[in-house]
Amino acid sequence: MNGDGDKGKYMSPHGSKTWEYLAIFVCTVLTLCIGILFGWNSPTIVLLLKPNSPIPVTISDISTLTASLTLAQMLGSFINMFAIDKIGRKYTLLFCGLPIVASWCLIIVAKSVSVLYVARFFSGISVGLVFIITPMYLGEISSIKTRGINGTLLGITSNLGILLSYIIVPYLTITTTASIFLIPSICFVILLPFIPESPYYLAMKGKIEEAENVLEKLRGKIDVSEELNMILESLKKKDENKGGNMSTLKEIFMIKGNRRAFLIILLFVTCNHFSGFITMIIYGQLIFKETLSGMSHYTGNIIVGIVLLLSSISMIFFVDKLGRKPLIFVSGIIIGFCNLTIGSFFYVKDYINENISTYFLIPLIAFIILIFFSNSMSNLMLIMISEIFSIEVKAFSSCVIGIAGGLFGTIVSKLYIFISIYLNYGHSVPFFGFCIIIWIIIFILFNLVPETKGKTFQEIQRKLNK
Repeated sequence: MNGDGDKGKYMSPHGSKTWEYLAIFVCTVLTLCIGILFGWNSPTIVLLLKPNSPIPVTISDISTLTASLTLAQMLGSFINMFAIDKIGRKYTLLFCGLPIVASWCLIIVAKSVSVLYVARFFSGISVGLVFIITPMYLGEISSIKTRGINGTLLGITSNLGILLSYIIVPYLTITTTASIFLIPSICFVILLPFIPESPYYLAMKGKIEEAENVLEKLRGKIDVSEELNMILESLKKKDENKGGNMSTLKEIFMIKGNRRAFLIILLFVTCNHFSGFITMIIYGQLIFKETLSGMSHYTGNIIVGIVLLLSSISMIFFVDKLGRKPLIFVSGIIIGFCNLTIGSFFYVKDYINENISTYFLIPLIAFIILIFFSNSMSNLMLIMISEIFSIEVKAFSSCVIGIAGGLFGTIVSKLYIFISIYLNYGHSVPFFGFCIIIWIIIFILFNLVPETKGKTFQEIQRKLNK
């Protein structure tokens, strides 16, 4: 521990969160960039499918363009598996920003759809990295009282990025929007070197004094011995695990708490992709062309973007007040009913051939509610990732989960177009399927998830192992 000579270093008796907030801000710049990448897809595919498109494409090209990102997401998750514990959380975060810069540079010069494929592939690498490393990093630098809110900020900024894409892309050329969106990604790469490394990673590498210094900086006070001892205690099992990834994989499935945590997050990922949420983010403007006769599909997309942002902001007020389990149950039931409503609307439209264009508000309201609660579940997943994985399996488990997310995203993006357009079953069948899947998952999740509100990592692990 540091000696008495250091005690004038941090003057506030209660500490200061200045460095914690600065680190969080830099991370939110990154998640803003990721949100922009996600939001770019929906309005851009409408532009690309127009007769005067600067890059002519087919429906098959569109689904491949979408799948390029999700396929690369699996690669990004695989890279995480080796990078997180080798080069550290901080420099893995830096590696997240570089493919985003490359992606926008390629889109700026793109003259063919094949260049767009490569650009979106680079984007997917960053997505695969970000949604594993960022919640992990924030979970490790945040104090217990701010952990839930800090995790929620990731959802707010990513959804702000989606909204910005929805607003800007339809009014400018693809080259111009790429040039604008290149700016925040460059800002992130410039800012990242100034944030501290995770104290967990430093302690894991035996750099105890550096870990203590980082904790002092993050908490703004000289006495962090209690928190440092908690970190060292949690790392004991990590030190015992010398068998590499295969040994870690064995620990995930042989130890009850690790197995339960892995299944919980896997179910969250499945829910995220098979609830209609990702489909609306990717194909929202295309779907609105089929449902909204009383307003433009552009307006419908903007409404979705606003709802995404409001949903993320609302999580700040509810996640640490209501707790995780009530949010899971309520959100899941409502999401299922919304999918049932949307599926019923399309069934009447496509199979019964009734003219229900005047009832466009019914699916619009259902879409809005679905987006609101699905996004709440997505934000909750980011928080849970940072909370429930034990330190010895956190990196490996998160990477495997990320690979699963990329696989599910690829399946959903290709399967939705295949069922609704290629097989000509219409949009009702996928939404009915989403309804059934979400209700099954929520029932299982509600019985598996322990309440983690206000709990330390050690308390959460005890609950998982009961």
